[in-house]
Amino acid sequence: MQGVGPGSVLGGRYAVTLRTSEGAHHERWRANDHTLEREVVLVCFPAGASVAAAALDAARRAAGIEDPRLVRVLDVGTDQGVGFIVEEPLTGAAPLSHLLQGGGLSPDEVRRITGEAATALDKATHRGLHHLALTPSAVLRMPDGAVKVRGLATEAALTDADQLSDERASRADAVGLVKIAYAALTGRWPMVAVDNGLIPAGSSVGLEAAPTIVGGVAAPSEIAVGVPNDLDLICRMTLGSGRRGPVSPGDLALQIAPWPSEMATSDGATGMRLRGRDDRGSAETTRVMPSLGAGAGAAAAGAAGAAGVAGGAAGDGTDTLFFDRLPDDRSDRSVGSSTSAASASSAASSERLQSGIAAASAAATAAAGVAGAIGDRVGSFARAAADKAAARAAERRAFREGDDDYDDDFAGERIGLVDALDEAPATRLEPPVPVFGREAPEAPSGTQSRIALAIVGALVVVALVIGISNVMKIGKHDGVAAPAVTVTKTRTPTSSGAPSATTTAPPSTTQAPPAAAVSVVAGTGFDPEDGTESDQTVKLTYDGNPGTEWRSRWYGTPTFNGKKDGVGVLLDLSAPTTVKQVQLVLGAPQDVTVYATDSASTDSLTGAQTIGSKQNASGTVVITAPATLKPASKIIVLVTKAAPAEAANHYRAQISEVTVR
Repeated sequence: MQGVGPGSVLGGRYAVTLRTSEGAHHERWRANDHTLEREVVLVCFPAGASVAAAALDAARRAAGIEDPRLVRVLDVGTDQGVGFIVEEPLTGAAPLSHLLQGGGLSPDEVRRITGEAATALDKATHRGLHHLALTPSAVLRMPDGAVKVRGLATEAALTDADQLSDERASRADAVGLVKIAYAALTGRWPMVAVDNGLIPAGSSVGLEAAPTIVGGVAAPSEIAVGVPNDLDLICRMTLGSGRRGPVSPGDLALQIAPWPSEMATSDGATGMRLRGRDDRGSAETTRVMPSLGAGAGAAAAGAAGAAGVAGGAAGDGTDTLFFDRLPDDRSDRSVGSSTSAASASSAASSERLQSGIAAASAAATAAAGVAGAIGDRVGSFARAAADKAAARAAERRAFREGDDDYDDDFAGERIGLVDALDEAPATRLEPPVPVFGREAPEAPSGTQSRIALAIVGALVVVALVIGISNVMKIGKHDGVAAPAVTVTKTRTPTSSGAPSATTTAPPSTTQAPPAAAVSVVAGTGFDPEDGTESDQTVKLTYDGNPGTEWRSRWYGTPTFNGKKDGVGVLLDLSAPTTVKQVQLVLGAPQDVTVYATDSASTDSLTGAQTIGSKQNASGTVVITAPATLKPASKIIVLVTKAAPAEAANHYRAQISEVTVR
């Protein structure tokens, strides 16, 4: 980029040293901050570009969000025709695009990285900020396992992709996170456009494209092994033809929780780390296998004990299964030497040998039977271990009677997991078996049926009584007819001396004209905490179309997480007006209060006059002002209790239309 290179100094303090990446609209450089004597990262772009002002503004807003999972913005500025954003240094960080060069990550690590990134973006969403340009290069993993997301709001501003409403932008980030999870599971990038181009089809991200099918991409489970059912289903729903899935980063975080708190140490989707052949002399346990369930774990332990295989269960409830061979410097003894020693054995040794052979044979048979019974749960490596146990028993039977060294030859010998795996056939890991039954519900008993019928009958009788009572009241009126109005008209006496005349007129039906509507000319969001709340859609509250509406951010409780009294809109009237009436159109049941004010403050109700309030109101709501209300130039519509959404723990304020009279 012109004006930026090794040795350049921007802002009078940032000395550029090395370019680390280059994008279509910006470059990233390492630099030294001479003022604070620290290393920083500079995101540089032409200051004269049409998106420069938006990028700098987005960086300033992103700097106000405190979250350790978001790359911190330290400074912004322009110098020598170059706009720059200063970010914290990420020494040793590895972008996800680099981590996936060797294939997908383990499911636990995918869940952790996606969950941490989703939680960070959900926090940004509550402040009206979105990423909108998520790729594997935007998600980084630090040496200690911490997850970082860079480019919040700025990447979208630099690519001019931030022209979306809050709701669609949240959906865009949720889809972007699902694509990140897909890539982390499979090592391939889903090059698909979702929701009519809501997410760009993608640019080069350094990964091989995922295979496409009709309506989307192949499911992760069709590409990689060991993909959890929930992650696979989310990817299918979001990136498939149905175009469903999470509606926001917070929604996705709820769906995939919980995730591990630390970086996973397993070697891929199998969740298993094996020793090399050079390590088989040690008897230490090397890896905890995935849980087989209580019954399968007990059966596997029984089979392992019968065959001379060590088995057990970890203290945390995860079944542990390992196979080791202890060091044995007598393993190369030949059958011939054992046969020679057996020829000199005594009758007592012969009897002991026969009983040992019988016990070993029975143990091997039991091990083989148990291993076969639970073969689908334990897997091919357990079956191979049982086969080796049977082979060992056959070797024992080959020794002649009276071998005094028989017990020594096989004492302490165990079957190695590596050997068992070498001889086992290749088997695809099956998904875990459901832990719940599929039995059909029991039919209700006779007593239960009679009770249910009695309750239904009682309800029918009550309904009939109420209906008959209401029918009998038809035609009866308790009101009193309004009296006729007498109008007296007095005539001025004429010269003839005619008396004045009095006439009676019918009751007057003329009503006072309705109050005239007052124009709303501008508006902004009102938030007692930070002064901004979905400002870009406030105009939908006075566009004359009840089908469009202003919506606040998502909150976890109807009282806005207990941090504020409410959120709403501040509307400017065309002129100072004595408000008589305010008509609201609300899309869902909410508590709402309306104020009149002359203050332009978007976070304070100081000096505001209360027009009125409604609780649990929806549809068209009319609020009448008191007669003592003074003229004001603005009104505030404040939702004090938000409306629930379809998803659990999701609440937000909704205002479709505001009419002031």
